[in-house]
Amino acid sequence: MSKKTRQKNYISQKKTSKSNNDSSDGEKVIWIFDGVDKNGKFAFSLDNIEKDSNLKEIFDKLLGYSSMTWAEVKSQTHDKGKSKHHNLNRQKLSKDAMNRVQAICDEDDYDSIFSFALQNKLRIIGVRKRNFFYVKWYDPNHEFYPISK
Repeated sequence: MSKKTRQKNYISQKKTSKSNNDSSDGEKVIWIFDGVDKNGKFAFSLDNIEKDSNLKEIFDKLLGYSSMTWAEVKSQTHDKGKSKHHNLNRQKLSKDAMNRVQAICDEDDYDSIFSFALQNKLRIIGVRKRNFFYVKWYDPNHEFYPISK
């Protein structure tokens, strides 16, 4: 592995964990919807959302999170204390997800890739910069950041 590749991997890993101690964790979540990805497997479109789930339930949850601070959001848990909403490690994204991230996101423009769990498998994925959450992707089957059980 070249020095440049090692340095890029180190920077990516650092970015992934950088916002764990983010000074904006005490601020409320601000949702930004311009710039959603309208292409690819994880397109954030009304067509995808309407066919897969209850739009009202999703919208109600998003509104609820907007009244919370990032620290409150990140402290929510499920399944034996696992974090419900969290940063995503770029190296563990699915191939399709990595392709979409590379296609629409400039790594210098965000602090972390972040996932909101809205239902059992349903995730809203985006990028976080300070207290702003830029909604990018809709993942109804937890395939953007697959986990093994």
